[in-house]
Amino acid sequence: MSSPPPTARSSSTLRRDSSSSGTQLKKPASSFTQPLTPAPSKWTRTEGFWRSFTAICIPLLLSALEGSVTNTALPTISDALNLGTSFSTIFQPLYGQLGDMWGRKYPMMTAVAVFAIVLIFGRIIQGLGTGGIDLFAEMILCDIVPLRKRGPYLAIKHAVFAIGTTLGPLLGGVFAEHGWRWCFLINIPVCAIAILVMCFWLHVGGGIKARDANLMGELKKMDICGTTMLTGSVIMLLVALNTGGAPHAWTHPAILTPLILGILGFASFPFFQRSKYCAHPIMPPHVFSNRTTNIAYALTTFHGFVTYGVQFYLPPFFQAVKGSSPTQSGLEVLPSTLIIVVLAAVGGPLLTYWGKYKPIHIIGFGAMTLGFGLCTTLAKSTPVWAWMLMQLVVAAGSGIVISSMLPAVQVKLPDTTTGQSAASWAFLRGTGSLFGVAIPGALFNMRFTKHLPSIYSAPARAQLAHGQAYQRATSSFLKQWPASVQLEIVAGFTESLKCVWIIFAIVAGIGFAMTWFEKQHKMRKDLNTGSEPASRLNTPVVEKTMEEVRLGAVPGAHV
Repeated sequence: MSSPPPTARSSSTLRRDSSSSGTQLKKPASSFTQPLTPAPSKWTRTEGFWRSFTAICIPLLLSALEGSVTNTALPTISDALNLGTSFSTIFQPLYGQLGDMWGRKYPMMTAVAVFAIVLIFGRIIQGLGTGGIDLFAEMILCDIVPLRKRGPYLAIKHAVFAIGTTLGPLLGGVFAEHGWRWCFLINIPVCAIAILVMCFWLHVGGGIKARDANLMGELKKMDICGTTMLTGSVIMLLVALNTGGAPHAWTHPAILTPLILGILGFASFPFFQRSKYCAHPIMPPHVFSNRTTNIAYALTTFHGFVTYGVQFYLPPFFQAVKGSSPTQSGLEVLPSTLIIVVLAAVGGPLLTYWGKYKPIHIIGFGAMTLGFGLCTTLAKSTPVWAWMLMQLVVAAGSGIVISSMLPAVQVKLPDTTTGQSAASWAFLRGTGSLFGVAIPGALFNMRFTKHLPSIYSAPARAQLAHGQAYQRATSSFLKQWPASVQLEIVAGFTESLKCVWIIFAIVAGIGFAMTWFEKQHKMRKDLNTGSEPASRLNTPVVEKTMEEVRLGAVPGAHV
């Protein structure tokens, strides 16, 4: 009777067994540790799953409030704070590497803590926190839910985020009229709750244990050069776009220098990531290895461009063109935020049930293209039903695709790359949102500058010149001028915003065209990531020698 197959044991044990059976193995010249690829595990939802899922949703509410509470208040407080369009996105690829090295839980808690602690130092440093919160929520969800079954949970996550973006403009309008500093102080209690919940409820694997960590060795694996190149390129492009035309002309060296350097940095970044000088790339080339993934990355960038950008330019339309107060404009943008919540809740389960992302992308980008095309007709005389319909069409297209973007990126990539692909996806989404504010903003200022000679009042022209039009886009600014001057200013805002709607329609149209080249692939229903908790990995790690591999001395086989 043959003996039962050996279980996973050390290489020395295997050598003793083989010697007793008559097979002599020589002492190998070299050995290595080769982890066996774990078999896909059957996915179940335990109490711990729901606690962890809740723990990642609360920080998202914080991030959503932070990102939207200033939208309606921004024209009122921009002089005091000099708010820009950055900077959380540029840290997300770095967080992707940190998540792979040290796991998801503690870096995410650090991101929330950084978000709160450095609040007083300004929104630039605060981006370290918001970038980590958004990214780690995606990474953790990818770790604990299989690709095909991820839709409903992505929908819930995006619904939580959308609730925050719904409450944000309303609160921002109230705070703008009664104390704008609460736009920032409101985040502190939410930060405290989020950190406590994550500390006790969030249980995810990945990374290395603290006692085994070699701090200097792990730090050497970080792509400092790549991070510096990418961060510097984004910042220089944003500086050029935000200051071009005012205070300097577009041909001024102060504008051309950062613009050219930023473009060159972006262009050279992919080549550096593939070079021998980059041992641990921050955006690895293998997560850009197929057409479907690359198209999904592009669609994500375009979606971030139009979705986040429109949140910045709808409030000026209602306040500067329609004459609404900040609080009222917060109510008037509700159709957009509410329909995004509803459609995000529909799109996620639809993806899981249907298993097809391509038709969802076609419908969504088609609706956004149509909606922004209709927005080019917005004017002071536009009736309520018309601007509500336009908002609903745009928001419906935006909402239905939210939950299907990341699954489309990852459908042809192995689960072991979820951290890297999610980091790259989050960076491109955030980069799209940054330029979705900066590029239309530059066009807005250029168009309004051309309109200035049409404004009869010299004092009004002086206050609107040099790129100050956006921060003057409030009903309180309009009311200080005679009715005839108000009409001239409103005409300038209307024409300038029309340029914004046109660029959004073009970007959405490019995305719509790209959806037809996207390939539909079968979505996985199992889960096999390198960041799962140890209890879910049923196959042990075995130390094997080169000779044993050659002779087939592997667990589960007779030697």
